[in-house]
Amino acid sequence: MKTGMWLWVVLLTGCGADQGTRTAGVMLETPAVATLSTSSPRSSYPERMRVAITQEMQLPGKYKSQTCSISLHLLPDGSLKDFKVLRGDDALCAAASQAVQRAKLPKMANETEYALFNLVVLDFMP
Repeated sequence: MKTGMWLWVVLLTGCGADQGTRTAGVMLETPAVATLSTSSPRSSYPERMRVAITQEMQLPGKYKSQTCSISLHLLPDGSLKDFKVLRGDDALCAAASQAVQRAKLPKMANETEYALFNLVVLDFMP
């Protein structure tokens, strides 16, 4: 992890009305526990995604109180098909976009996991 900051991915229950996308809230905090392995079979896909993106995210203090929402479209192997910045502060969105593009996101475990997480919205809030 480059900055000692955590990126928390929490699956919310809401779905996008038009696209059926799931929303994942992402919150940045200082670590309180050890980093989980991205290959841990017991960790959820959102947690494995959080770890992969966190490893690529650089978060200087200038992002404090900024927000950014990014929509991701993933393939079953975890690779990024495409993404779009939906809204947010330019500086944080640029850093979050770079982290998402560099991150090696984990492979989906099965078709159900792919159905749940192939379209997600990440909310970055340092």
